[in-house]
Amino acid sequence: MPPLYDPGKSLLVTGGGTGGHIIPAIEIARAHRRLSALPVVYAGTPGSLEERLASRATIPFEPVRAGGVVGKSFVKKLAGGMAILRGTGDALRLLRKSRPGLVIGTGGYVQVPVILAARLLRVPTLLIEPNQVAGLANRVFAPFVDRVVFGWAPGGGIPLAPDVRGPAPVPERFERRPLRLLIMGGSQGARVLNERLPEIVATALKSMGDTPVDVIHQCGERWVESTRESYRQWGVSARVEGFLPGIATLLGEQSLVVARAGAMTVAEITASGTPAIYCPFPHSAGGHQRENARSVERTEGGWCWEEEQLLDKKACALELARILSSGPLLYGRGKKAWENSPGVSASEWLIRQ
Repeated sequence: MPPLYDPGKSLLVTGGGTGGHIIPAIEIARAHRRLSALPVVYAGTPGSLEERLASRATIPFEPVRAGGVVGKSFVKKLAGGMAILRGTGDALRLLRKSRPGLVIGTGGYVQVPVILAARLLRVPTLLIEPNQVAGLANRVFAPFVDRVVFGWAPGGGIPLAPDVRGPAPVPERFERRPLRLLIMGGSQGARVLNERLPEIVATALKSMGDTPVDVIHQCGERWVESTRESYRQWGVSARVEGFLPGIATLLGEQSLVVARAGAMTVAEITASGTPAIYCPFPHSAGGHQRENARSVERTEGGWCWEEEQLLDKKACALELARILSSGPLLYGRGKKAWENSPGVSASEWLIRQ
């Protein structure tokens, strides 16, 4: 395929709504800065999470109006459609001003007006589909864009920060003491993990005797106090945080992770060579988190625990203790995770396009 990305031209990225859409866009923008002296612009919804994160990353941000239509009432669908039309006008003005050589969409409603405008102006377009199950926007636009990159397909990949994918894990990492257990519910937390994991972890640690385990639990800002109190009640000394910056470095130090199964989460964990128990959000669109988790499980890079399994806390605790107690098992799963990870450095990913 002829290359679409040209470091001799400016770049426009778009995508928003969730971290799984925003983080790849930001990492692609950062990669372009490393590869090119020409500008990059992030087009997103005004007043949104993507605007805040782009600003934090010092990436120029341009607002484009957008709205949702799927699963909405007739009135809200009408309002969403009008927002998309207005946003297409916003995007047309932005594209004429910035004159990018390529527009990359990472998902979410905001990419709809931007991709529409790019097609109208015949600007090359590329979409990323990071999940095993394609999202609605990507399914609709796939026939009309120049390229769709599938994160889990050979030659595809999910773009990550350059320090996430480390060297292949070594057995000694999983024999060190104390063992390190990280529980991640995402930046917004996961209430089910916050409520059920403290008891499961406490029961597992008791069955492991004197084996020391350091526990870190990212629970989301809303749940910090209740989660800390839960660990105190179960007699576990755990570090509980609402949000954990510098997660890339932290992942490479863990013996085991328990996490949701969004595409970015899976890509970062597997790229760090860390085995994980994935607890997919059962209501994710199209069941994409379940498919992400099952894909890792099939390649023996981790385990998939459905939410209903967490109701049997005793069984989960016994399984958690069994996993943590076996250095060879942890190493084997971590090595398989690393070998089959969809995560790739954003610079390498961008050069491929």
